[in-house]
Amino acid sequence: GRVNPRLRQLFAQQAGCTSPGLARWHSAVSEVNGWLVLPMGFGGERHVTTAAWHGDKVLGAAVARELQAQCVGGQDELTRRFCAAVSNEHMAAHLDQLLPLTLLTLLPPAEERAAQVHDCGTLLEACVERVHHSGGADAIEELARYLLATATDTDADASEGEGGEARARREANPKGRLLELGGSVGPAEQVGGASHSPLFRAAASLGERRLAAEGGSKKAAEKAAAAALLASAGVHAAVLPTQRLGLARTASEAVGSRASEAAS
Repeated sequence: GRVNPRLRQLFAQQAGCTSPGLARWHSAVSEVNGWLVLPMGFGGERHVTTAAWHGDKVLGAAVARELQAQCVGGQDELTRRFCAAVSNEHMAAHLDQLLPLTLLTLLPPAEERAAQVHDCGTLLEACVERVHHSGGADAIEELARYLLATATDTDADASEGEGGEARARREANPKGRLLELGGSVGPAEQVGGASHSPLFRAAASLGERRLAAEGGSKKAAEKAAAAALLASAGVHAAVLPTQRLGLARTASEAVGSRASEAAS
């Protein structure tokens, strides 16, 4: 039968790549259930951000131990190399070498993931948490060594310059980010204030979650409401999703469940 071009590309990439010293990591991460580590920006669940928080701490400790083992000295040099190794940009660039096909097939192609480096970092950190939970300390040490060995100064500086400006522009538009996730905002209504200094309130919703915020203009109120809702849902406003979440379906199921309970 015909092979999906996307799968053929992934098979070719993994067959041709050389990732020395990652045998234990590859073995451990291949056991991870993808739906436990997929972030919201890739169509996953909110709880993954909590797993990624823990994974970030575990990976950071492993990288720090490896820097000590390599006798790296000087606070500036330690900081530079640490930041380069664990930067989202660096992890995103190496995702095809670090993750098994079972996880990669859940993601968009690498060229599309370039705008979602934060989600890529969240994904890898959540994987680290799952591997750590399964007792894979040696596998995480291998990953730390690989990230240090492959990091460059560019990785440490990636959050500056044009890349940082692009992220800043996206962070400045939380309403757009929320709409792309399938949420809604507004319209804002005046709730008080004098004619020369009005106060507006807007409500934002995502699935069953709903929050309101106020601002000195309709636009400011809608932006504040969207930003507050994204923050409460654990969504990073600086990255663009590749697919809409199934939150409308989840909300519909929840409403149907409550209706059934009320009828019984």
